[in-house]
Amino acid sequence: MTHPWLFPDGRPSLFHAEPTSADVRLACRLLDRMQRDPLLRRERICIEVQNRVVILEGTVSEPDLKVRAHTLAWAIPDVHDVNNRLCPPDA
Repeated sequence: MTHPWLFPDGRPSLFHAEPTSADVRLACRLLDRMQRDPLLRRERICIEVQNRVVILEGTVSEPDLKVRAHTLAWAIPDVHDVNNRLCPPDA
């Protein structure tokens, strides 16, 4: 399931309901952490979770933010792997 990370000023109403699957719960936890991170909250990152593997896609404004997003994803309990497809500028 794909959850676009494009909500810098608050979650849309669909995220107020309790997630129904483990993958959706992981994606929502990561979305929440990225939303609270002052460096990542305005980046265009798409979060997808399949079988507890986080897939990050999109672009980031600085190369260090790719590493930061990767680290945040690994910090979520129950994540088995992270596939980081984020592209820094000029990539």
